[in-house]
Amino acid sequence: MRRPLRRAPAPRLLPACGLALALAAAPAEAQIPLIRREAFQLDLTGYVRTLTGVHDAGFDLPGVSRTTGFHAAVTRLKWTAQVPGRVSLSVHDRVLASITSSGTSPVAGFGVSRTPGRAFDLSSPWVEEERLDVVHDVDRLAITVFTPVADLTVGRQAVSWGTSSLFPVADLWAAFSPFELDTEEKPGIDAARALAYPFPGVEVDAIVADRGDDGVSAGARVSATIARWEVWAGGGKLWNEAMAMAGAAYVGDVAKLRAEAVFARDTDAGETLDPRFTVGIDRLGTRLTVSAEYHFNGLGGAQPADYGARLVSPPFLRGETYYLGRHYLGGLAAWSPDLQNRLNLTASVLANLTDGSVSLTPVATYDFGQNARLSAGALVSTGDPPISEAASPLPRLRSEFGSYGRLGFVTLSVWF
Repeated sequence: MRRPLRRAPAPRLLPACGLALALAAAPAEAQIPLIRREAFQLDLTGYVRTLTGVHDAGFDLPGVSRTTGFHAAVTRLKWTAQVPGRVSLSVHDRVLASITSSGTSPVAGFGVSRTPGRAFDLSSPWVEEERLDVVHDVDRLAITVFTPVADLTVGRQAVSWGTSSLFPVADLWAAFSPFELDTEEKPGIDAARALAYPFPGVEVDAIVADRGDDGVSAGARVSATIARWEVWAGGGKLWNEAMAMAGAAYVGDVAKLRAEAVFARDTDAGETLDPRFTVGIDRLGTRLTVSAEYHFNGLGGAQPADYGARLVSPPFLRGETYYLGRHYLGGLAAWSPDLQNRLNLTASVLANLTDGSVSLTPVATYDFGQNARLSAGALVSTGDPPISEAASPLPRLRSEFGSYGRLGFVTLSVWF
């Protein structure tokens, strides 16, 4: 059995921002019915996205270009074969092509999320050059059987837990990077999953996942809706950590209050880790939505001098967390100036309260209709930039968001 190749992340960090939220709401796909029979159906959907951008690192490193231009395109074909109400097979072909001017990876783009550990390597590099890469991956290969007791899914599939927006703490199966621009589909993991609905408003979710070189993870979660409350609790063994987690949200007339936390113990080291939790509030509206969150990252460093060690720590390398500090505040505002919601303006602000660095990300998106959408955005960060040191191949970080520089980008998305 082949184990997947794990690519080490670039030394530049991935900034947390609202881009995933701004670009995630996609128009409904126009299904292409290939076969339509009463006892069998075969459908094809998908999308194509292109990204063009320029990144200014904001600091100089010996032998490394400070400014990088990049272009990328991702195509996903989603095949679904099913016997309605009984069994369904899902297969996704994903092709990612990217080119950069300097050969270094930009801080944002397509495929910047950590690839989850998988039992089988189903990716194929079509082109591998210094500044050009084309990779094909089977990102879904799962069969679902619908029974009176539970829906059983085996194979490569997507799993999402938790309700936090800017600072997810419970989405630990295959989390997005906060600067991932291809957010239409979560990265797939190799797992067996059972979803049961024993009572109205109650869901039970049990998962066993083979993470390849990262071992086997298993967990279960129970969620329920009670009047205006949405509550959930779960736990399990993920990587080398025994975890307990819980969350709750209260849905009011004009606002939603929510909180969730994760408590973990490192079973290898035999020590209890500091908790991770997020509390937030959402003001919901038809044209204006505002969210704010406070996040405590128990896996982060207490001061900038600790960031270097956090950057190469196992939780960061495997995508368990994308943040290096401990205390954060974040806000997101989305507004549509027209009643048809063709134009959407989004801005997010994130602040690392320990080092005082801030990132601001404005995004403008226009929906052309006919399943086509154009977005333009930027990242502007403030904070102390890294310092190059002769004794180290990597720069010394003095702030988190101050390490990101400035970035501008344009994306075009077409769904079919």
